[in-house]
Amino acid sequence: MELRFLGQLYSTLGDHLETEASEQTASFRGQKYQLRRPIITNKPQLGLRKYRGITYGA
Repeated sequence: MELRFLGQLYSTLGDHLETEASEQTASFRGQKYQLRRPIITNKPQLGLRKYRGITYGA
């Protein structure tokens, strides 16, 4: 997929998000379907950050 913003061309990375079926169901226009949720494979790594010369982190 190609995206454009202010004349600049961007492309997506093509990473696909893996999902698994959940216990929740939904209905749209009379059709029932099972909702899916993403499988989280990695934790975000925050580390230390710096803002205006001040270092902080969790």
